[in-house]
Amino acid sequence: MSKRILFALAAAVLLAATTGVTPASARGTEAEPLDIVHTELTTVGPYQVRTSFSRWPLRSERSLDFLFETEQGIAGLKATLKPVAPDGEVLRPQQQSTADGTELARHPRALDQWGFDIVALNQPGIWRFEFTLDGPDGPGTGVLEVPVGSRPGPPGALAWAVGLLPLAAVVPLGGYLWWRTRPGRRRDTWQWT
Repeated sequence: MSKRILFALAAAVLLAATTGVTPASARGTEAEPLDIVHTELTTVGPYQVRTSFSRWPLRSERSLDFLFETEQGIAGLKATLKPVAPDGEVLRPQQQSTADGTELARHPRALDQWGFDIVALNQPGIWRFEFTLDGPDGPGTGVLEVPVGSRPGPPGALAWAVGLLPLAAVVPLGGYLWWRTRPGRRRDTWQWT
């Protein structure tokens, strides 16, 4: 029996070594770089803000990364962004976001730029990104309007219906099996001896 265990352990180590599977602590903690596919320039007072997107064209309910950077970099600047949906609702992409906007912080995978990591715009239409910057050249405001298309894929109700089809088959099968094996149907349940 111990030879079987040793053989299985050796096989697992060999498999891990040949496929590159390593514990998370042994892997590097460096994040993968962002793929920027589209950039827009906006004048915000005396500053030029470059807004970069990890997906283009934008689609509603599809996650992407946003990066924001001025030509001078972000050192010494304070910025606020207010993403406004087509219906006037303000998107709050971070926990500290308010109805007045979100103070921009460094992107977790691009520390030399401001940004949002994995945010989905929830409505199709024209979104307004309202910037407020304050820095050595003075304060400034500006607006970037971005078109957002409808969500990709089938309508939500159809996707849920297809996803729940296996459950629709399992529930009657489970009911039938319970009915066939319930304790009241077995003869030995009714005997008093």
